[in-house]
Amino acid sequence: MMWRRTLALLILASATACAGNAGQSDQTLRYRLREDPPTIDPAFVTDQVSATVVRRLHAGLVDFNPETLEIIPRVAESWDISADGTVYTFHIRRGVLFHNGREVTAEDAAWSLHRLVDPETRSQRAWILSPVRGAKAFQEGRAQDVEGIVVEDRFTLRLELEQPYAPFLGQLAMENASILPRETWGSPPEDPGSPAYNIGCGPFYLVEWVHSNYMTVAAFDDYYAGRPALDRIIFRFIGNLSTSLEEYRAGGLDILDEIVSGQRHALRKQLGDELRQWPQMAAYFFGFNHQVAPFKGNRALRQAINYAVDKEYICRVLQEGKDIPQTGILPPGIPGYNPDLEGYPYNLEKAKELMIEAGYPGGEGLAEIPMLYNTSENHQRLATQIQSDLAKIGVRVSLRNLDWASFLHAVEGNTRDHSETPFFRLGWFADYPDPDNFLYVLLHSDNWGPAGNNSLYSNPEFDRLVDEARSLTDMKDRIPLYRQAEKLAVEDAAWLFLYFYEDEALVKPYVRNFVLSPMGDQMAPLEHITLDPH
Repeated sequence: MMWRRTLALLILASATACAGNAGQSDQTLRYRLREDPPTIDPAFVTDQVSATVVRRLHAGLVDFNPETLEIIPRVAESWDISADGTVYTFHIRRGVLFHNGREVTAEDAAWSLHRLVDPETRSQRAWILSPVRGAKAFQEGRAQDVEGIVVEDRFTLRLELEQPYAPFLGQLAMENASILPRETWGSPPEDPGSPAYNIGCGPFYLVEWVHSNYMTVAAFDDYYAGRPALDRIIFRFIGNLSTSLEEYRAGGLDILDEIVSGQRHALRKQLGDELRQWPQMAAYFFGFNHQVAPFKGNRALRQAINYAVDKEYICRVLQEGKDIPQTGILPPGIPGYNPDLEGYPYNLEKAKELMIEAGYPGGEGLAEIPMLYNTSENHQRLATQIQSDLAKIGVRVSLRNLDWASFLHAVEGNTRDHSETPFFRLGWFADYPDPDNFLYVLLHSDNWGPAGNNSLYSNPEFDRLVDEARSLTDMKDRIPLYRQAEKLAVEDAAWLFLYFYEDEALVKPYVRNFVLSPMGDQMAPLEHITLDPH
């Protein structure tokens, strides 16, 4: 088959490219990722690194316009929604091919969604389909199938919901809802990273994955929307940000997605417009484990920690003015963002008073608290600053630095309480531009643990308000309820609030059509990029 021959040739080409060809003028994009993706199985993607790769290999029924964030057709060329908002009928585009040459059908879409929600899959993103009729019963073992996933004919898929749910299309645009061919994904492979297994219908296909080094994906000639302008993308796994910057300067990277804090002003002077910054629907915070000591049932302690950390200093000095202090859950740009929330401005005296109320005056009687973060110079700088700030009120924290995969395992845990992880770094980029993606996903008690609520936060009144908001279809009716819920979570000091992101990247002048998306650089449609001779 032609595809197999092309695959073999591109493996050779990618190996040659990775050996170092800084002066290349072909259409090979070299893109830095901080490390190997923890997974490239769409069902298990929960992080930006994995999403960056999976969005190249796969496609779902619908997608986002990366700039306007409107829902746009993808594998489904159109859809109809019933008058009561409970039935979605998708019309599958004819002629969409998987990388193995087979045409995509409604059966493939149904099987892929069924796989996502199947309890045997154990996907942390099964909640995407929780609004579908019968999905919860199937997950809980009370039903043999999902009633609401219906194949009407070869190119028509019907999804029936339990009740109207406004963000549903946005959830279907997430990479977890990608359409897969059953013949390759139906049984576990010996090597989950093999090209023969990772077949999708996206603009690129997997050529080679050399762990801890690089991954190569190549343009799919028969991509339904037209062959990508790039011939291939080489994702280079470089964890150290200083090393990454050296590689960018030397021509070994065309796009660098993260900058070492403390160098932004100098880089702006040296590289000018190559340093790009843009607003993000994203937040950076530290999670408290609400189910274990010392944070369980001790709101005063959580509030004291929030008042003790100088977020203005972090944003102004450590982040060089790039980000803004986080005063609530919802970031700017998300419907319902509340600029009137004050959050926890730096107030050392207030923090000390709350330490007395918490039962730990001056930190007396409070054991040292482990604080986890994943490997990064930037995370380490922030963790060290937080450690210094908290020492002023007698809170001692020990810093634990883990690689990304180990960090995810520690934070998500194997148990409902993951008691060995009381205090940990978190970040969240919007999966879809809706308040539900922050308030339900990250804080609702139905979503405890790996599904999103890693802090194991629980407040029945918060849950009630979010549930009511989710049942409404008009955003103007939903926003007041979400704002009430957000206010409760802020008063509860659900997290250590730090800042709302602005994203940044270094982009070579010869890179054309790199889209800056407010939902994160993993959303950039790299298939549209072209490279000028260089």
